[in-house]
Amino acid sequence: MAKITLKKPLEFGKTTITELNFREHTTAADYVSFDQRGGVKQRIALIASLTGTDESLIERLSGVDYRRAEQVAEKMLAEDEAEALLDEEIFPKTPAQADAEKK
Repeated sequence: MAKITLKKPLEFGKTTITELNFREHTTAADYVSFDQRGGVKQRIALIASLTGTDESLIERLSGVDYRRAEQVAEKMLAEDEAEALLDEEIFPKTPAQADAEKK
């Protein structure tokens, strides 16, 4: 599970948020964030979904903390894509690929 310690913690009254904790994996609901308009709005929704944090909190992150959170989210999506593309159930090997592995 990825964790980001905020360079600029957010304060809410007596509470201070010092870190964002990402889940271990994405869910289909996380991809709903891409149905919203605008790239930044989509990423804010995705980060909020992945961390279980309200979007209004994510919108208050400093620029550097937002960019760091964005990188973690993008890495998680890239890992999903890489694993999905390697899924032999969906993309079975061609006979040529199977022969090449035998050699």
